[in-house]
Amino acid sequence: MVKKPLNADYYIQHLYIYLNDADQFALFSGLTFAHFIDAMKMPKNLLLLKHTYDDASFNMHTYMEFVAEEEYAQLRKAWLNKKSEFCWIDFKSERQLNSLTPQEQAELLYIGHKKETVRPPFYSTLQNEFVYLSSEEEQTTKIYFRHLERLNELVGNYFTQVIRRETSGQNFWRRKTRDLVPELPREILESLKRDYREGALISLADPEKTKNTIELHIRSVEEISFLDEFWSDIKHYTKQDVTRKIVFDRKTKQWK
Repeated sequence: MVKKPLNADYYIQHLYIYLNDADQFALFSGLTFAHFIDAMKMPKNLLLLKHTYDDASFNMHTYMEFVAEEEYAQLRKAWLNKKSEFCWIDFKSERQLNSLTPQEQAELLYIGHKKETVRPPFYSTLQNEFVYLSSEEEQTTKIYFRHLERLNELVGNYFTQVIRRETSGQNFWRRKTRDLVPELPREILESLKRDYREGALISLADPEKTKNTIELHIRSVEEISFLDEFWSDIKHYTKQDVTRKIVFDRKTKQWK
């Protein structure tokens, strides 16, 4: 009997990732700013390179706006309804902003405008951890990581939070969901980088359908030139063969 391919309705969440190790960035589709801020240990301040946020502070040296850590909750809430591009780079203190050279300021303006860099975008002046560049409606997000291992933090927490939120409402998983579903092991997350380098679609199967397990299905999807078209083709991608499964077994309470 020919195995029937899984369809898009079998899944409750998808995340596409393409990793460029050499330039220290990853491309995402299915990732929003709300996902990012919920999943990551955030830096102290965000210098806004392109945005439509009304309540940012203004830096006189750069003539750019920024948001401090204590305002992140407000920024997150505001951005849930935004459809415009959102680009930022982090920094530790306003004193660092005031030390940026004209050349560095010009490079930051270029990054915000083109979503490209003229050199590795990790500035000794700012000591930034990230450069975050999202398109309209967050169809595509490009993130530069000073330390690429933080990609594991993002992906692991992204799916852990989705799983805990989704399964807490299911009859099968109702009791003490946080105890039932531990975080994804670091060694599994690290092994996924091989898939990211080719382009990978990670799909969370509906726990109601998989019953005794929680399953992440990985499919090889080569780097996509136009990620804004990705979701219109999601049914096509989910019909492709699953190249790998990551499974949480209820009985053993382990990921494998």
